[in-house]
Amino acid sequence: MNPQFNGISPHALKQLHENATWYQCMGIALIVIGFFATIFASVSTLFSVVYLGFLLIFLGIAEAIKSSKITLWKSFALHLLLAILFTACGAFIVFYPTINAITLTLLLAISFIIAGIFRLFFAFTHTVPHKGWLIFNGACTLLLGILIWQQWPVSGLWVIGMLIGINAIFTGWTWIMLASIAKKLEYTGKE
Repeated sequence: MNPQFNGISPHALKQLHENATWYQCMGIALIVIGFFATIFASVSTLFSVVYLGFLLIFLGIAEAIKSSKITLWKSFALHLLLAILFTACGAFIVFYPTINAITLTLLLAISFIIAGIFRLFFAFTHTVPHKGWLIFNGACTLLLGILIWQQWPVSGLWVIGMLIGINAIFTGWTWIMLASIAKKLEYTGKE
């Protein structure tokens, strides 16, 4: 048996083999979705931001329902305040998706820059077995943050959709690779 399957039960390997075609179809679908999300990055960005807004509105509604079921005043006030906050923020995001996409992109650029600096600092100050990859990761993250920041506010109109599309493509490719490995497995769980 291949060492990469050590610790995986024969039942799980059998299930992996039986669902290989499903994994492959899901991977292909994610790649297609990611491709279109990348090509139409502006639409993907606005769709993602509006989705986030509606998610916050639904969380606000859930908090409001939850607050109506709580009899203690302190808990009631907290949950009611959260319901108002989530609903108001969600509505603001839904009604002004472009402004919020630009703001979220700026926060994303800042977080990439900070994460890249921290990764580089950690790589250069600690002994880790994957130091080269950590330096590469930190440098790429820092560079990505700087590039997004340099293009801001215009980057706010396409970055989120582009990143979601790229993530979908890589996730789809991962599922396809899992399917190709799973198809090689026998029902006994052996390769």
